[in-house]
Amino acid sequence: MIRNNSHITAATLVHTLEVEKKSICYITSSNSEAISICNELQLYLDENSVEYFPEREILPYDHFSSPESILKKRFKILNSSKDSKIMVTSIKNIFERFPSRNYFNSLAKFRLDDQLELNNFKSLLIDNNFINTDYVDGINQFSSRGGVIDFWPPIYPNPIRVEFFDEFIESIRMFDTTTQLTIKKLEEFSITTGSFLPLHDAGLKIFRDKWREYFPNYDERVCNLFQDLNNNILPEGHEIYLPLFFNQTVNFMDLFPDYKLYIEEGIDVEINQCWSEINTRFNNENIDASRPLLEPEDLFFDRALVLNIISHNQILDLNSINAEVLNIDIGFDKNLDIAIDKLKQNLVDKIIISSMIPSEYESLNKKLLEKSNSSNSLSIDKKIDLIKSEIFRPLFNLSTRTIYLHREFFENDAPSNLTEIHNNIAIDTSINFNKNDYVIHENYGLGIYMGLEMVETKNVASEYLKILYANNENLYVPLGKTFLISKYHKNSEKIESTLDSLSSNKWSQKKKRAEKRAFDHAAEILDIESRRMSSSAFSLKVDKSSYKEFIDEFPYKETDDQNIAIEAIQKDLALIKPMNRLLCGDVGFGKTEIAMRAAFICVNGGKQAVILAPSTVLVSQHYQSFLDRFKKFGINIQALNRHTKTIDRKKYIDDFNNGNIDILIGTHALFNNTLKYENIGLLIIDEEHRFGTKQKDVIKSKKPDVHILYLSATPIPRTMNFIFAGLKDFSFLHTPPVNRLSIKSFLNIENDNLMIEAVSRETARNGQCFIIQNDIKKLNPLKDHLLRLIPDLKIGIAHGQLNKSEITKTMNLFQIGKLDVLICTTIVEMGLDIPNANTMIILDSYMFGLAQLHQLRGRVGRSSKQGYCYFLIPTPDLPKSSKERLDSIMRLSDLGAGFFIAQEDLELRGGGEILGDKQSGHIDAIGISLYLSMLKTAINDIREPDIKLENLNIEINFFDNAFIPESYLPAPTERLKIYRRINNINSIQDLTKLKLELLDRCGKLTDEVSALFDNAELNLISHKVGIKKISSHPEKTIIQFLSKMNDDVLDRLLFLIRNNHDQYQMDQSGKMNIYIKDKNNSNHRRKIVRNFINEIS
Repeated sequence: MIRNNSHITAATLVHTLEVEKKSICYITSSNSEAISICNELQLYLDENSVEYFPEREILPYDHFSSPESILKKRFKILNSSKDSKIMVTSIKNIFERFPSRNYFNSLAKFRLDDQLELNNFKSLLIDNNFINTDYVDGINQFSSRGGVIDFWPPIYPNPIRVEFFDEFIESIRMFDTTTQLTIKKLEEFSITTGSFLPLHDAGLKIFRDKWREYFPNYDERVCNLFQDLNNNILPEGHEIYLPLFFNQTVNFMDLFPDYKLYIEEGIDVEINQCWSEINTRFNNENIDASRPLLEPEDLFFDRALVLNIISHNQILDLNSINAEVLNIDIGFDKNLDIAIDKLKQNLVDKIIISSMIPSEYESLNKKLLEKSNSSNSLSIDKKIDLIKSEIFRPLFNLSTRTIYLHREFFENDAPSNLTEIHNNIAIDTSINFNKNDYVIHENYGLGIYMGLEMVETKNVASEYLKILYANNENLYVPLGKTFLISKYHKNSEKIESTLDSLSSNKWSQKKKRAEKRAFDHAAEILDIESRRMSSSAFSLKVDKSSYKEFIDEFPYKETDDQNIAIEAIQKDLALIKPMNRLLCGDVGFGKTEIAMRAAFICVNGGKQAVILAPSTVLVSQHYQSFLDRFKKFGINIQALNRHTKTIDRKKYIDDFNNGNIDILIGTHALFNNTLKYENIGLLIIDEEHRFGTKQKDVIKSKKPDVHILYLSATPIPRTMNFIFAGLKDFSFLHTPPVNRLSIKSFLNIENDNLMIEAVSRETARNGQCFIIQNDIKKLNPLKDHLLRLIPDLKIGIAHGQLNKSEITKTMNLFQIGKLDVLICTTIVEMGLDIPNANTMIILDSYMFGLAQLHQLRGRVGRSSKQGYCYFLIPTPDLPKSSKERLDSIMRLSDLGAGFFIAQEDLELRGGGEILGDKQSGHIDAIGISLYLSMLKTAINDIREPDIKLENLNIEINFFDNAFIPESYLPAPTERLKIYRRINNINSIQDLTKLKLELLDRCGKLTDEVSALFDNAELNLISHKVGIKKISSHPEKTIIQFLSKMNDDVLDRLLFLIRNNHDQYQMDQSGKMNIYIKDKNNSNHRRKIVRNFINEIS
C-alpha cells in the first residue's frame, strides 16, 4: 500500500541516483507503474535525466506490430548519451528477446563533402532494412529522386535529406514529413539499422534456414508472414519470428551493462502471471497452419530464466529515505489543511500542489490566497507552488521537507469538471487520381483513369493522362488540360451507369440537362443570399497589442492552414456583412483555438460572444478550455446547461443581459425568451452537424445580423451544398497534431476473442477503451459479460438517461484514468477528449451514419499513441446502404479525412438538401464535382452576365521536352500532384514557391522540368495580355490573341510592330509571327517570347 498510495519509490530512486553516482534502471511489476514513476521522477529531475523504456504495446503472439513511436523511443534510448540517469521499465520487457547491443549502434557517420556515391548509399540503406517508398513519412523508409535521397533512421526526430553532387555529399538537411520541406540544415548524420529485423540477404538467409528447420512439417508457400518477410516486406505481427533472424538473442540486462539494476519488491507474482499469459496466448493462437508459432520458451525467455536474471539484482529499499505516507482516506482538502498547518509550524519548507483541471486550478489559487490572508504568521503563499502536471501520488518527503499533493489523485472527492488538452501541427488535401479510379472528363464523360503514360511524337516526349472509355476507347489528356477532369466520388460498386463512349453524343445530352438545372438552382441560391445580405452586423475589431498578447499565450506554433483560417475570420468580423463561415477540421486539429481567438476579438470589440454546443458534457469541456485560455485577460466566462441549478441559471441570465458575462457557453436551451440578444456580436456553433436545420434557423431568427462561425469535422450534406454553392464561406484545417498517427480501423464480425484481445492490448499499455452500444437496455448485460471475459476490469457505464451526478462521476473517473473501459451510447461522440483512451469498439456499427462513425473513431488516437477502432457487425449479411457506409469509413481512414467523408456522405445521402432532391439526379449522372463547377459558373453568369471568365490555361508548345522525368520524381501519383498544382497556380510568386519546393525535395531541376516551369510562367504572364496560344517550333513562332484585347496592350503591340517590323509581323488572321535567328534552341525562343510579352504588358 505504501508504494501504491505514495510516490516514495520515485523519491527513493532519486536518492539512490545521488548515492550511486551512475545510471540506474528500475524494474516495475507493470507498465502503468513504470509510467507513474516516470511522471513522479520529473518532480525532482529534469526530463533528460529520466527515461521510460516502453513495452511493445502488443500482446504475446499478436497479429499487430509495435507502433512506430515505440520503436523510435527504444532506438533513441539505445543510442542516447551515457550521462547519469534513471531508466524505468516493466517486467514484461525482461521476458523479451532482443538483438545484440551492437545491432542498434550507429553503423556509420557522414559529413558534408564526404565522398559517397549515391547508388552506394542506396545499397547501404537497403542492406540495413530501409524500405523504398514514394516519399518518406515514417521511420525505416527511404526514397530517391534525382540527386536526392530521403531516409529516416529511428534515432532522429525527423527524416534526413541528403543531396549529392557527383560523388560527394553536397547538402544534409532535416525535413518535415507533412510538408516534405527542409526545416534544418545539418553538418553530419549517422545511420542506424532501420528495423528490429535484418532484412538484408544475410539476415533473410538465416531466417529462411531457421524457419525451415523449426517448422519442417509446415508449407512456407501458404504462410503469408514467411512470404512477406522473404520479400523484404515487414507485415503486421512479424515480431513472432524475431528470434529466427539471429544466431543469438540477448536479454534486456545485456542491452544496458552500464546500469545498476533495482527491482520492485514482490515482483515474482507478476513474473508468474506474465508467463501464464504468454502460454495462454500461445494455446489460443496456435491453431492456424498458415501461421505456425514458436514455442513460448523460444520466442521469450522462460519464467525460470527471468527469475534467475532478477535474482542477481537488488530490491529497492524504500526505507533508505525519510518519508511519511499521507492518509488518502481523508481526502484532498483535509490533507491540504494538514499540510498548511505543518507549514505554519515550520515543519515543512514547501508544499507542491497540482491539478490538471483549469477551473479547479483557479479555485485552488483562490483558496490558498484566502488561507494566506487569514494566517497570522508570515505569508505562506510564497512557500506553496501550484503547478499543472499528470497525476502523481502524494508524499511528505521529510528529507527535502516538502509535501506533494495532486488534486485528481483523490478519487472520492474528485472535482466535477472535465478538461480538454490539445497539442496542435500538413496533409495534401487535393483529391488526386489513383489508377482505376472513375473520373469525369468535362467534354467526354465517365471513364476510368489508367495512369500517366509517356507518348513521343516527332522526337518530342510528353506525359499524358490516359482514360479508358467504353469499347476500350482510350483518351490521352495533355497535362495542361487536367482541370477538365474531376474524380467521380461514387463508390465503384454503386455505379450503375456504364462508361461513356467517345463516339456517342449521350454525354453531351446529360451535360446540357445538368447545366439547365444548375442555372435554375443558381437563381434560387442567389435569392436566398440576397435576403441575408440585406442585414448588417456590428464591425468587430481588436486592439493589436491586446490581440498579440492573447496569441502569445498559445503554447503551440500555428500551422499554415490555421493562420489562413484565422486571417479570413478576422477579416469577416471586421465587415458589416454578417459572417457565415464553416471551419472544417478533424477532431484535435485546432478548431477550438481559432474559435477562442474569434471570441476574443468579439469581446474586445465591445460585444458578447455565445458558444453553442450540442451536449452538457461538451459545454463543461469548453468551459474548462475557455477558462484556461482566457485566465490572464479579465474576461468573464460562464456555462449554462440543463444541469445548472435554477437559482444559478437566473443569475447567469441576468448577468449576461446586464453585460457582466462576456462569453456564455451552453446548449441550444440558451435561446429562451429571457435571454437578450441585442449585444451578441458572435455566435459560435460547435459540432454543427449535431443541430437540425430548424434549430439553427430559430437561433438565426433571434439575431439575423449576428456573425456566425460553424465548427465541424463532418459537415452535414446541406451545409456541404451551401459551401459548394458559395452561400457559406469555408475554411479547412487539414494539419494533424504533432506525432498523431492514423487510426488502425477494422471491420469484423463480433466475437468474444476479438473483444478480449482488443481490450487486453489497450489495458496492457496502461490505456483505456470505449465500447459503444446505442441500445441502453444492453449496457448492463454487456458489462456483466465483459467482466466474465476479463474479471479484473474497472468498467463504467454512461448514457443520456442517467442523472447528472452519475454521468459526472463516471466521466470524471474515466478522465483521470480510474476506469479501464467506458461502456456508453453515442454520448461520447461530441467532443469528449481523453488522450489516454485509444481503443474504440463500436457494436452494431452498421446502424450508425457515416459521419457518426467518423466522429466516434475520432475519439481515440488523440495522443502520440497508436489508436485502434473496431467496427463490429453481427453478420456479414447487411443492407446495401449499410455496406456502403462501412466501406466508406474503412477506405477513408487517413488523418484529415473528415471533409472527404462529408463529401462521400453528400453522395450517399443525396445532394438536394437545399432545394429538396431536385438536383440530386443530375449529380448522380455527371458527378458532384462537375455539377458544382457548373453551379459556380451559373452563379457567376447571373451575377455578372457581361463578364465571361476565360480559362487561365493557355495552349503553349515549344516542341521540346517539358515534363517531369520518372528518374527525377519516380512516383506517378507524386508527379500528377505537381502537374495539377502547376495548372492551378495563378501567380508567379506561387510558381516560384513550388519550384523551390521541388529543388528542396528532388535537387537541381532537369532541363525537362525547367522547360515545364518556364511554360507555366509564360502561361501566367500571357493571360494578362490576352494571349490564347503560343506555338513555337524551329520553322515558325506564332502567337494568337483573344478577340477582345485591352486598349493599352493593343497600343503597345502596334508600337512594337511599327518599330520592329523585321522581327514582329501580324498577318490578316490576327496571328503574330516572331522571327528568331537561333531557331533550333527552344530555350532561346522562350526567352524571345517572354521579352515580347513583357514589352506589351
